[in-house]
Amino acid sequence: MNIQLMKGELCVITGASAGIGRAVAERFLEEGADLIVADFNEEEAKRLYGDNSHVLDILKVNATDINDLERLGEAAGKTGRHVKAVLPIVGNGPNNMIEDITPEMFHLTMDLNVFSAFFTVQKVLPYMTSGSAIVLISSIAGFQGGKNALVYNAAKAAVRSMARSFAGELAERGIRANAISPGPTETKAFSEFVGDDASAREGILANIPIGHIGQPSEIANVALFLASDEASYVTGAEVITDGGFTNR
Repeated sequence: MNIQLMKGELCVITGASAGIGRAVAERFLEEGADLIVADFNEEEAKRLYGDNSHVLDILKVNATDINDLERLGEAAGKTGRHVKAVLPIVGNGPNNMIEDITPEMFHLTMDLNVFSAFFTVQKVLPYMTSGSAIVLISSIAGFQGGKNALVYNAAKAAVRSMARSFAGELAERGIRANAISPGPTETKAFSEFVGDDASAREGILANIPIGHIGQPSEIANVALFLASDEASYVTGAEVITDGGFTNR
């Protein structure tokens, strides 16, 4: 018998129109969740989810704008239900040398990755209860310290720390918090990173013991586990999901 892990549960997912966010939303729907989805690309989000009765609300959200995130929290409150899981899946950053980073690049990177994650959780938190879960998306960049991405690396390190801090502060309320740190994953950002350089892609692939670039659906499977009651004893953890890339 197939038991849906999130049947009837309300979850909030940002960045839901592409990449990992889309894969997470689609996976949760397969598992019976009711969703509030948000993305800056509202048109694409409506195309993907507009006809799905389990998607209760679709919001256009700039995750760096506190007013938009407040609207997201209000949308959760209007349902009159408890939120089972919140998954802020927004983030990006420039690939630039230290000397080329401008203050605008710095602040935007921190806002996209750190501000957005923290304040998404903060605004949804009033509607969470014992048994709820927070799942953040960090990156192996948060502990690798690779070149040409110092601000992005630092931002993802902050997200890793935030998951542990959420876990510590919210444990007494019965709310769990964990982070996923993906490795190379087939998203638009990864495609832009490698560009048309076949040798760069092959070089990355050669260093992944499991033998393939990660698929967003593989990250979504981990997110599903961490958000569900199957992970009831898991909090303050970081799940490295990189096919063994950092195990070399």
